Amino acid sequence: MIRLVAADMDGTLLNSAGKLPAVYPEAIRRLTGHGVCFAVASGRQYFNLLAHFGALREQIFFLSENGARVTLRGVDLFLDSIPFADLKAPLQAIRSLPGVDPVLCGAKSALIESDDPLLVENTAKYYARYEIVPDVLEAAESDRICKLAVFDRNGAEHHSYAQLQSFRERFTVTLSGKEWTDLMNPGVNKGLGLAKIQEHLGISPHETMAFGDYLNDCPMMARAEWSCAVANAHPDLKKICRFETLSNDENGVFAALKQQFSFL
Repeated sequence: MIRLVAADMDGTLLNSAGKLPAVYPEAIRRLTGHGVCFAVASGRQYFNLLAHFGALREQIFFLSENGARVTLRGVDLFLDSIPFADLKAPLQAIRSLPGVDPVLCGAKSALIESDDPLLVENTAKYYARYEIVPDVLEAAESDRICKLAVFDRNGAEHHSYAQLQSFRERFTVTLSGKEWTDLMNPGVNKGLGLAKIQEHLGISPHETMAFGDYLNDCPMMARAEWSCAVANAHPDLKKICRFETLSNDENGVFAALKQQFSFL
């Protein structure tokens, strides 16, 4: 029996235009009304997710920042912190790479060091609260930093992601999108975030269904017996999922949920 559903945002719930299809809010209300918990699981900032699911904020779990933060009804059930001293070396390396910028992700706000239009556009897409500052580390002194995101105009997988492998002994280095790599504390990922929700609810992986499309969703699939990739997912994610559904542009998550729950 499935008691918890977790779904990624970009490429999974959101369509190719970056919009949340109208079918999902009502589907989530029906799920929660029938005792099935729902978690939106994303690399996005918590405040960004609220912009999409604000009307449901009292009913669902927000697994944000790729698992570094888990929030329910405005209260953090889990919020990981990276020591400031440990951020100096990766920040120096990121700043030295051409076409690459750091985004320091805090509980209060995200911080960037440039007003470059492309950086600002992509930061605003995933972070509802952000500031442009001369030095992200100095500006973050009054915040709790849970993630160091890296925006790469060249494409992350074959550029900055490879360059940042030298920090694997200290950080979890996760490819989270075509232009994005995330650095977090060891063991922090969507799988850990989902585990925190399962522990809070007393729900096992055997009672969990998860949907995703990209490599940062892999740890989450390991925590869900009902692991499901959308048709447009990365091939490596499809390999580890037990099921596959239609693409994000075909409302694949909803199609799979309809097969499982007769009330949808």
